[in-house]
Amino acid sequence: MYEIPWSAPVSLTMLDGRCRKVIGPLDAMKCLQSEWPVRGGAYYSYAMRTCEAALKRRKSPSEARAAFICASREAFLTILAGQGREEGNDGYRRPLE
Repeated sequence: MYEIPWSAPVSLTMLDGRCRKVIGPLDAMKCLQSEWPVRGGAYYSYAMRTCEAALKRRKSPSEARAAFICASREAFLTILAGQGREEGNDGYRRPLE
């Protein structure tokens, strides 16, 4: 699979204090699978499914970005300033799937 870059990356502070910049849905899936502090929760699963769907072009990259931001909030990760909005989207989505 090839990365589909988001129009703006999402920069997070992980629980161990490291900064992590996530540039698109493929990078987000790698982060969720190998670096995520909490692998349960509705938004974690929703973000995984939405990122995979974006890579298969069934969902938009911005939908995957919003889902990833929601999963970040669910995991109590700090989203660095200015990262929560893209094109008027506040990042909050209800998991429907």
